[in-house]
Amino acid sequence: MRHCGMASADDPPSRDTSESECFVILPLGAANSDVRKRSNQIFHHVITPAVEPLGFKVTRGDTLEQSGQISSQIIEKLLNAELVVADLTDHNPNVFYELAVRHSVGKPYIQVIAEAQKLPFDIQGIRTVSFLHTDLDSVDDAKNSIAGMARSFQEGARVETPLNYTMDLQSLRHSEDSDKRGIAEIIDEVSALKRLVVASRARHPKSQDIVVLRSAIEELLRTRDLAPWDIPDLRTSQTSPEHDRWAKALLSGLLPPPQPVADDDMPF
Repeated sequence: MRHCGMASADDPPSRDTSESECFVILPLGAANSDVRKRSNQIFHHVITPAVEPLGFKVTRGDTLEQSGQISSQIIEKLLNAELVVADLTDHNPNVFYELAVRHSVGKPYIQVIAEAQKLPFDIQGIRTVSFLHTDLDSVDDAKNSIAGMARSFQEGARVETPLNYTMDLQSLRHSEDSDKRGIAEIIDEVSALKRLVVASRARHPKSQDIVVLRSAIEELLRTRDLAPWDIPDLRTSQTSPEHDRWAKALLSGLLPPPQPVADDDMPF
């Protein structure tokens, strides 16, 4: 299975070599497969329009790599490109391998993933852009997020990776400064709490609760036992973009609230 796509014949010509490079790593399957089609859409319609206006030449891998190996050309780009964007959808092992190479050099990178998919525990703390590629609103939000992160790196934002985080933590643990050692202990306690929360979510999957509740609301609306004006607060500042899109689709196009009944129409 290939993990990096070829540039198509209709791709725009290469720009000036002084241009910054954004190298994209993607999970690609066989030609004409659903995986390949999705990755092409992500590359052309999400990542490229997000970073190209910032001066990046957007590229991805060629066909030089062999099965089970990674080419020196790909490694060179992972080590030297000004920015790397990694699509972690479906947990493709080649993509994670290449992302680890990028982590090792501590240079700017952006993680993206299909909406509703979970990240492995080791990188759950890293900001990742989640979106549904078939939803135009979601795609627009994703492009804005990617562009914002890329711009922050251009302005000198610190690059956080599991590797440099661990090295910094080790330094704190072995510091002669008692305050720094105390900070390390606090971080360890927070990490332990996070593991407990993740384990609890695994035992009691909240997602299934949400599915049942949404189905109940949709059924009540269909049977007219519940009216849209009875549930005006489905969206708040605390709800997720995915939930907000569901609520918007649920409530849009429904009948307006009932009008007050005139005195002449009263049944008594």
